Amino acid sequence: MSLQRKKKPVEFHFVDMNDPSRYKKLKVSRACDFCRRRKSKCDIGIPGSGTCSNCKKHQMICIFSPVSTIKGTPQTEETILLTPTICIPMNYQEFQSKYPLLVIKNGQAAYEMSTFNYDYQHNYNYSDSITEPSIELETSLFKDYFKSVHPAYPLLFKQCIMNIHSKDRNLLSKPLRYAIMMSASTCKLSDSFYQLARKELYLTSPKFSLPMLPVRLDTVQSLLLMYKYNNKASHYLQLAHTLLNQLPSHVLFQHQQQSEMILRARWILFTSIALSNLSDSTLYDLYIQIDLPADLPQPLDEELQEQDGPALINRFSQIVNLSVLYSHTVQSMITGSVSHIICIDQFKTTRQHWHDSLNPVTQNALISQQDRIDILILYNAVIYDTLYLLLLSRNYHHHYHDAIETSYRLQVMVQKWIKHSGFSSAIQSKRMAIFALLLCLQIHILSNTFDCVENIRLIINSIQSPIDSRLDQQLNELLGQLTLDRITTPSSPYEQQPQPQQLDYFSLRPRQQTLMPSTNCSSPSTPLCLNSPLVQDKEWVGLIMPQEHTLLQEQLQQLQIEESDQ
Repeated sequence: MSLQRKKKPVEFHFVDMNDPSRYKKLKVSRACDFCRRRKSKCDIGIPGSGTCSNCKKHQMICIFSPVSTIKGTPQTEETILLTPTICIPMNYQEFQSKYPLLVIKNGQAAYEMSTFNYDYQHNYNYSDSITEPSIELETSLFKDYFKSVHPAYPLLFKQCIMNIHSKDRNLLSKPLRYAIMMSASTCKLSDSFYQLARKELYLTSPKFSLPMLPVRLDTVQSLLLMYKYNNKASHYLQLAHTLLNQLPSHVLFQHQQQSEMILRARWILFTSIALSNLSDSTLYDLYIQIDLPADLPQPLDEELQEQDGPALINRFSQIVNLSVLYSHTVQSMITGSVSHIICIDQFKTTRQHWHDSLNPVTQNALISQQDRIDILILYNAVIYDTLYLLLLSRNYHHHYHDAIETSYRLQVMVQKWIKHSGFSSAIQSKRMAIFALLLCLQIHILSNTFDCVENIRLIINSIQSPIDSRLDQQLNELLGQLTLDRITTPSSPYEQQPQPQQLDYFSLRPRQQTLMPSTNCSSPSTPLCLNSPLVQDKEWVGLIMPQEHTLLQEQLQQLQIEESDQ
């Protein structure tokens, strides 16, 4: 009879997780992916128990990849039951062949390129008997529009519109009035106002022709708002483009306000096209035809008197500038040309300057789900990372770690973005959110990190939009295959490469909590657009002076010269 081995008593040690020296007291058997890559000591060790100090310091998502099971090691039934379902390894070629609609190739989302019959004329709850809304309801909807939509979509001259409406609403054109009420977030009759606006512009008439549209700015504004409401109807953009080209010859004496609002309409038209699906032949033809405006939007005198007026226009200018870079990059990928693809290092420098120009509180709010943030600042960050990830994907093997970190961060920001009250007000917001998430999916498939597939599917499903139902079907099928069996995912081959100690310029690193810029912050010797309003924020530097447009104007002029030479 063998002697029974005496069990060693279990000792419990309580460690203060807020103690900076906790890593000295903890012994962990596993490290998170970020600490493992950096070969740093991890002070968590248990997946799902929180965020280690290294990830918290670098604003990273603390994740643990599945641990490979030692071959030949017997597993008890209890071990098998307690083992989480792990993903089946899948190479990118298999992913492309089995789930073609989830692929992004040459800057184009495959689901947007495939045939799918969208019904442009939805079954709207519309009645010919609808009466003119009361002045109280209309005034309330106008106020809601300028509160919820205007900050992300500054198409209208707020002070002028509200002043005229307060005196006599009939002084405003009916199509514009209906389009404004249609766009208000609290409006329950949006479909009816949409159809009324179409009717006033003769768009419901079977005999409609272009000469029937009044060549006026408010007609263009109405068409742009109608496209924003129903962005499957690209013919609104075609009509707006035609009218804008005719406007200068019809406006003999343009005031500053009139000229500025025409300029903004041109930029909103361009940005709506540039951030759209350029694999669509109609939109691509429009993109080729349209000319970049010579100037950027400027705040009007009345807007300078408002607290957030100048900042709003500056942030909008950042969006339109990024739309130029994004569209030229996608166009170059489509055509196989590299003439308009910006250098990755140059783009990293530009993005880092933009990030450094933000208030430190705003920097942290970009990836914090609790903190509030301006919708355009968040949209700028999403487009920056989407474009950066698109550039990295062209040479993924050499930028593996940057791509993974950017992908995780981008998912966090998109998840926050779609919950923002102004999300649907931003130009092409829903399309860009889905594109960004599918781009993240490509990176995870390439790197054999499938932990975010379910999260990506849930975020896409939460976007309130008539999305192609085939997307959800293929995402479900992909998730089903990845969790079909308890097979361990092998480490990505890139994990085995030696990791150079390099500075990740695109990590949203926490800055010193001060409201003044740090004097110790190093800057590249040749910053791009450092003094441009596109990399500055009113929280940071106050009002923007006109001469600060110089560098950006030179960039836009250079792009126009390159286009004219082709």
